[in-house]
Amino acid sequence: MKFIFKKKYFYIFIIFLLIFTFVWFCYFYFQIENKDFELEIKNKLQQKKIDEIKKLNEKIKKEKQFLNSIDFKTDSSLNKFVSAKVPFNDKTYIPENLVNISGKYIIDWKWWWQKLRKEALQALEKMWEQYYNETWKKIVVVSAYRSYLYQKGIKDRWCPDNLCAKAGYSEHQSGLAVDLWAASSNAAWQVEPFLSRYKWLKENAYKYGFHNTYQKWLEVDTYEIEPWHWRYLGESLAKYLLDNDLTIAEFYKEMEQH
Repeated sequence: MKFIFKKKYFYIFIIFLLIFTFVWFCYFYFQIENKDFELEIKNKLQQKKIDEIKKLNEKIKKEKQFLNSIDFKTDSSLNKFVSAKVPFNDKTYIPENLVNISGKYIIDWKWWWQKLRKEALQALEKMWEQYYNETWKKIVVVSAYRSYLYQKGIKDRWCPDNLCAKAGYSEHQSGLAVDLWAASSNAAWQVEPFLSRYKWLKENAYKYGFHNTYQKWLEVDTYEIEPWHWRYLGESLAKYLLDNDLTIAEFYKEMEQH
């Protein structure tokens, strides 16, 4: 009887020992697994941070390259900045590559004698092909390149400074700016048919390198709001201005301060 009793406890002890051994084995195994998992997660997080830093550095590098590529000073630059306070270096400047406005999707309000620089006209044609495909309507260009003498004639007819640039101070003289449909008033462009046209331009013009120069009043842009006035700057700069909610005048001021 005693032998059976001892044998019984012996088996209980063995079972307990096996269970205890198994539990400890599991504990240490999962501890090791957990440490490996934690190490793996830590390494992934570190790699993610490294990748994010690399991407940020690459973004900063590209932005620096982009900013350094902008030329606000040279009269012939696509980015040349002019305003009521900043003229062309040569106030009688004439662009070299002016071409007559023509195209399948464009109507020249002045019977095909208006001109633009070739780069601007090519971009305008592409933009208005998209517009025509969506609306079945053509663009009307009411004003494009204006020479120094043409602009002087406008000012001599007493057009006020808040609406018309002085000769030598007009974006139109760059051969890169157009007035579309009607150079009327901001109020007129807040109702149809102009409102839908302006919304389309706001959503799409930057894709083709165009920017609405005067959209934040006289104090910011040096002229009143002109929803009809669009300036070709190139796709990169037009997109940058849109993404950062800047007008070209605001961006120019920031660049000058730095």
